[in-house]
Amino acid sequence: MGTRFRLFVQPPFEDPTSSPEIITVSSPPGSVGPGPSDDRMYVVEPVDKTRPYGVNHGPLGTPFISLPPWTRATLDPAVPDEEGNFDHYQPSTPGFEAAHAFGCVRFTLDVWERYIGQPLTWHFRDHYDRLEISILPGWDNAQYGYGFLELGSQFVKDGRALPFSLDFDIIAHEVGHAFVYSVLGIPNPGAEFPEYLGFQEAFSDCVSLIAAMHFPSVIENVLTVTRGNLYIANQLSRFSEFSPHRQIRQANNKLTMADFADGWTDEHALSQPLTGAVFDILVDVFHESLVARGLISPEAENLADLAEIDPAAELPVQEVFDRDFARNPEGFVDALLDARDTVGTYLAETLWSLDPDFLDYGDVARTMLAVDDNVTGGELSRIIFRDFDRRGIFRYRAGPRLTKPNRKSHVHEGRIARPRDQARLPDMSYFEKYWMSRSGADL
Repeated sequence: MGTRFRLFVQPPFEDPTSSPEIITVSSPPGSVGPGPSDDRMYVVEPVDKTRPYGVNHGPLGTPFISLPPWTRATLDPAVPDEEGNFDHYQPSTPGFEAAHAFGCVRFTLDVWERYIGQPLTWHFRDHYDRLEISILPGWDNAQYGYGFLELGSQFVKDGRALPFSLDFDIIAHEVGHAFVYSVLGIPNPGAEFPEYLGFQEAFSDCVSLIAAMHFPSVIENVLTVTRGNLYIANQLSRFSEFSPHRQIRQANNKLTMADFADGWTDEHALSQPLTGAVFDILVDVFHESLVARGLISPEAENLADLAEIDPAAELPVQEVFDRDFARNPEGFVDALLDARDTVGTYLAETLWSLDPDFLDYGDVARTMLAVDDNVTGGELSRIIFRDFDRRGIFRYRAGPRLTKPNRKSHVHEGRIARPRDQARLPDMSYFEKYWMSRSGADL
């Protein structure tokens, strides 16, 4: 028993034919109230909020910190039906975005709290009991911060605003930052290496990817398209034509740490070698499982490895996977689900064991090897070492940051501002406060 929501796996603005799927989250019937809201989080849709949370500036330029809760006017909350569910809300109707955002957060928590081994403790627990999920459609970003998860929109050239509140990838990614902040924490002053920032993004991408793989439709689509040959049919340039899940395309990249040894400009790009290494491990564990189950031959797996570097092998290896998948598609599903859970468990155990101070990707790789040694006695060590090594993670470190962080960076002050930080900011003059109050500006 749980509470039902309708969730888009693929946002409707990327695939007009997509429709939301009815899913059941772990919240007991009747435990989710208007908003939606429960004892851990709530959704608000502010009417006149013009600024995101974090550090903002008054009319004379004086910085000030704006944090939850939002206490002014909001749109009517989404309300449960008589059975306590929210799947009665349909797309494009009032309340659907709020219900969708809450359902995505709760679904992602359900998945990753199982891997982490306990309920997530918010890193802002000293000041807030609940996370405020705020929908801010006029803002061109999304962020998780101290007490809040804010969802804006992507603005495209034809003038449309594509709401992040309908984008499972974006929401699950931001929940990933919540796990990093709560379990790993923030480096002490002077102890932050560039790879900590990349790890934030890579782990959050993996949270989104693994969470999406808990939708049966994602597993079905991936295997229907690839027949299990994730090395070749899942290549970035080809899979992007028919993938219903953006994170799978992004994870399957070819960047290595050699690309960043001379410097970097954006932690999202810097994260790609680490994300790619984890995706490579997922694929290799899946293919090893297929061999162990007798679903493909060792020769087929070796041929798939060869096809990564030799295009001439692509067609024959795909023919082998097409044949073998047709014999036992259910077995391929089971193998992929096992690989998903193995990687999810290893990532969670790695997160628990890392230290944020002076963290680099080599620490991540060595820790995951130690996790495997503890779990299996080192059965996957060859795969883990090879895939991290191919990404240059043992041989290269990120060079210096070549540009200042922009406002979409997770080191941006808006994401990490806390109530006590206000004491370090200059006082706003009486005139500036008066002008803001008279103008109705949100503080």
